[in-house]
Amino acid sequence: MDNNILKFKTGLVIIVTLITMAAEIIFGLLTHSMALTADGFHMGTHAVALSITYAVCVVISRFQDKEEKLNALGGYTSAILLGLTAIGIIWESVESFINPKSISFNEAILVTVLGLIVNLVCLLIMKDNHCHDLCHQHKHEHHHENLNFKAAYMHILADALTSIMAIAALLMGKYFGLVFFDPLIGVVGGLIILNWAGNLIKSSFNILLK
Repeated sequence: MDNNILKFKTGLVIIVTLITMAAEIIFGLLTHSMALTADGFHMGTHAVALSITYAVCVVISRFQDKEEKLNALGGYTSAILLGLTAIGIIWESVESFINPKSISFNEAILVTVLGLIVNLVCLLIMKDNHCHDLCHQHKHEHHHENLNFKAAYMHILADALTSIMAIAALLMGKYFGLVFFDPLIGVVGGLIILNWAGNLIKSSFNILLK
């Protein structure tokens, strides 16, 4: 994806994320909903990760000869944050296994669906229709994927994945009483995201070592 297009799309996604974050925190405080407030602050960490992608795009516009290295650096930094997020999800899920907490299912499902909608909108904004063709077109010309873009996309994709899995777990808990599904799916989702982060760290680190 062209750097200027990536910068524009990332900036747009950051704005959507910040608006959602503000709305969730304000509404959460007004309604005393800890789930909504917590998800609002989670959106804040999401905005920080995307800001790294945006900052790298700005730097690349000034140092175009270092584009591959800078993209790898952005991807590497974002991948570390993604990995830390995954560890946090696993930690909280394991803690929920040990010390189960009562879940307000209707409220939790509403918050999770809202988060999923925002993530799907952001994925549509960030979608690169030409990425697949471009990669195949240049596969014999040492073409490297934009790891800065990939990291930003994976942050949003990871959020969408956890939202979908959480909705499934919450529905199982609400209608069938299988409350253990919530922390179980949290662990599974965390491990999947951790694997994504590990692969991205490896890919970007190999470029940085060149």
